[in-house]
Amino acid sequence: MGWAPEAMGGKEILILSTHGGVRNPDGSAVALGYHTGHWEVGLLVEAAAHELKALRAVPFAGRAPTRATGAPTAPPGCSTASPIATTPPRCSAAHPLAATRSGVIGVATCDKGLPAMMMALAAMHDLPCVLVPGGVTLQAENAEDAGRVQSVGARFAHQQITLEYAAENLCHTCATPGGGCQFLGTAATSQVVGEALGLSLTHAALSPSGHPIWLDLARRSARAVLALEARGMTTRNILTDASIRNAMVVHAAFGGSTNLILHLPAIAHAAKLKRPRVEDWTEVNARCPAW
Repeated sequence: MGWAPEAMGGKEILILSTHGGVRNPDGSAVALGYHTGHWEVGLLVEAAAHELKALRAVPFAGRAPTRATGAPTAPPGCSTASPIATTPPRCSAAHPLAATRSGVIGVATCDKGLPAMMMALAAMHDLPCVLVPGGVTLQAENAEDAGRVQSVGARFAHQQITLEYAAENLCHTCATPGGGCQFLGTAATSQVVGEALGLSLTHAALSPSGHPIWLDLARRSARAVLALEARGMTTRNILTDASIRNAMVVHAAFGGSTNLILHLPAIAHAAKLKRPRVEDWTEVNARCPAW
């Protein structure tokens, strides 16, 4: 593949992503992805890979399939809303560097792909892992936001808007590609919860997609996974019963998507930790003040 043989002695880091579609360097489309959120996360993979290479590590990159709708079946312990939950670890285990990789970076986005990637990283108990969320989709200046635009079908059916208005706003509502909603839906909530768990770097949760800080996050995450490896810290040291509870408290504090009540126990299950029960959620939410 053109890699210099003398550079193959560095730490091997696997970068798994939910990237979909193909774009030209100028951003124009060659092939569409399954979902707008996955469209440009390949830029995060590229930024992390460049940083790893500059630090004399050997980056490998692979994609895990994802989708934006649920599935009727799922592995035991995983929510049905995350059908790809077992794909990233299978990709990792089946890869030729499975026995030699020193760490994993998960670049993921969307309301299904991001929780699934967190489950996958949680299952890699003996490896240092860092989650890079896809960032937040910015709102267009002269269009409806992603929350309101979802009602165009109902409004058109009740003759409240024209077909042309619906089509134009559906095309314009997402000003930038990104995985997080313009509101605290499941995707953006998952990004906040990922940081609360300790899987992502501080301030990673709601970085604006497509901006310099977004790419800087990927570079810093690459440095972080190597730093964890050097200190001998693995996911087992990061994900604990305390970090699960911290994520529950943060979730209650900012009032995020209730889908995380399904996803967080699945992440805990993958990490072989105590899964939050209804009583635990009730207790945490009762103790968090209502503002």
